Amino acid sequence: MIACNLDGHLAEVVLDRLPTRNALGMNDWRALAAAVADAAAQGARAVLLRSDVAGSFCSGSDLREIGGLADAADQRPLFREAMRAAMDPFQTLPLATIAVVEGDCFGGGVALALACDIRIASPKAVFAITPAKLGISYPQEDVNRLAALVGRGQAARLLFGAGRIDAAEAARIGLVEMVEEDALGTARALALQIAANAPVSVGKLKAALGDSGQGHDPAHDAAFDDGFGGAAFAEGLAAFRERRDPRF
Repeated sequence: MIACNLDGHLAEVVLDRLPTRNALGMNDWRALAAAVADAAAQGARAVLLRSDVAGSFCSGSDLREIGGLADAADQRPLFREAMRAAMDPFQTLPLATIAVVEGDCFGGGVALALACDIRIASPKAVFAITPAKLGISYPQEDVNRLAALVGRGQAARLLFGAGRIDAAEAARIGLVEMVEEDALGTARALALQIAANAPVSVGKLKAALGDSGQGHDPAHDAAFDDGFGGAAFAEGLAAFRERRDPRF
């Protein structure tokens, strides 16, 4: 179901299971975590998360599997931890992650998109966060990410109501950053633009964004100061002076 394709410094993690519309079981969540880690280990500077199933990004967790959690209390933490292990690398690895949403994005699929740094949707994208329809909740980390993007009120609207919104509404409230007819082409162009920049800079900037709103952290001051003594700054400055593209 999950493939990782690396082309230079750009990796594409692809979901492809038509019968379930990319619903993810526990093993799939684990495979997704492995795919992202593998991309980073192979030198990816930007990762696109996308689907090869027309009309669907990800329909969330596989209901046939999670239905069994009703009678398997010992499996519930394992399921939650598998989801967390899959989502967190998109936010914690020091590279750019972009979700390309070109169809239905429901439940855990929204959480997966939230874990990415940037979300680019096509006009056909549809979003819904549906645990309230199933009588369950949503992991705290995912609620936090949602509220950070759209605000508490809009997060409450999406979580409590469990209704669907289209791409235009998702952009209006800040759930996605861009809506483009050619969402994948736009995402690839942005990813290549990011990959051409200094990886150490992108990593530090991502860390600072992750800590934004958490108060002042002296570690970010040190990272900023240290950058001026690094090889990346030397190359960037040389490229500027020589009127050429930097080679990071």
